[in-house]
Amino acid sequence: MTASMNFKANISQSEFLSQYQENQPLHMKGAVLPINFSWNDVNRLIERSDPSSPDFKLSLDRILPKEKYVEKYLDIGTIRQRIIKPALYDYLSRGATLIINKIKSDPKITEITQQIGLFTERQIVSSAYLAFGKKSSFRCHWDTRDVFAIQLIGSKRWVVYEPSFELPLYTQQSKDLEHIYPCPTNPYMDIILEPGDVFYLPKGWWHNPLPIGQPSFHLALGTFPALGIDYLQWTLSHMENFLGARKSLSKWASDQENLANIANHIHRLINNHEHYLNFMKNHLIGTRIDSPLAVEAFCRADTETIPLHSQLCLCTNNKFGIEQNYLICNETKLNIDPHSMPIINHIAATPGTSLEDLIHNFPQHESTDIKNLITALCKEDILSITL
Repeated sequence: MTASMNFKANISQSEFLSQYQENQPLHMKGAVLPINFSWNDVNRLIERSDPSSPDFKLSLDRILPKEKYVEKYLDIGTIRQRIIKPALYDYLSRGATLIINKIKSDPKITEITQQIGLFTERQIVSSAYLAFGKKSSFRCHWDTRDVFAIQLIGSKRWVVYEPSFELPLYTQQSKDLEHIYPCPTNPYMDIILEPGDVFYLPKGWWHNPLPIGQPSFHLALGTFPALGIDYLQWTLSHMENFLGARKSLSKWASDQENLANIANHIHRLINNHEHYLNFMKNHLIGTRIDSPLAVEAFCRADTETIPLHSQLCLCTNNKFGIEQNYLICNETKLNIDPHSMPIINHIAATPGTSLEDLIHNFPQHESTDIKNLITALCKEDILSITL
């Protein structure tokens, strides 16, 4: 794929999924190339962000109040908010860290986010951290999601400790539990991330990212899979047709038999393959992949198919269902006929392949049929297209 930034892991996807994901950290030197991210890109990201959002914040020993660096003003009858630039410059120069969460507006960051999503087969949420001093953004803590830290400008030190509480949920923050599950004394890793380095850190691992006195900009890409507790909650939401779940409770002695029946019913449900598949489909239907707009390709009356050089990628991070001849992409369930399945499999295996490549690799298919199929899938937001 021709990309502004390409993620090239130094291990295979299968090795990562089996040995590292949710198990242990992994430092991948020079895994993002080329480093096509400049201070101009940082400035544009800040300008495109909404400073009034809770996802845009400054930290200097604590999260600073918005009024310290954001002002409201009247713009021809509309109240708007903007960054107070002198205040932002001052705080950053004094060691503050700028944090931007849930990034959606940056093409380069979206591109690398989608590559990590394909590698992990999980939904991704992107954050960015900008610092100029030596102050830590937060004290040592654990995250409640796996994170890929991608260093793009400058360097940063990461001191990492083994988990004292494994696989925490979102509600199980380290600041609330560290008195019960304190951070270990001896570091597991102490590394310096340099531009192009990628550091994978599973949730629950204590860490303290430390600026080292030079400008630093890095991304933190959090991964969000379906969890066992999600499956249980979804299962419970489908219990209304079971009579025992609708019965009232009064006394332990008289309710034990009904509770046992409820437990047995839940056990049957969660161990039912079809029930599990329905849950996974429901989870994937709620997932969205941001694909680039291409109005010039689909809105012109004189255009029938996309250009041959168009690069293609499935709008999903998870190939769940492909063995049963279907995929779920941006809410749409795509049933794939046997004739088209090799083409879809090729796109899934080689994201960034072009329409021209498909025509070359599948000579047994009529080129017009391939063009029409791919164009239709792009229009339906099942395939993303880069012109």
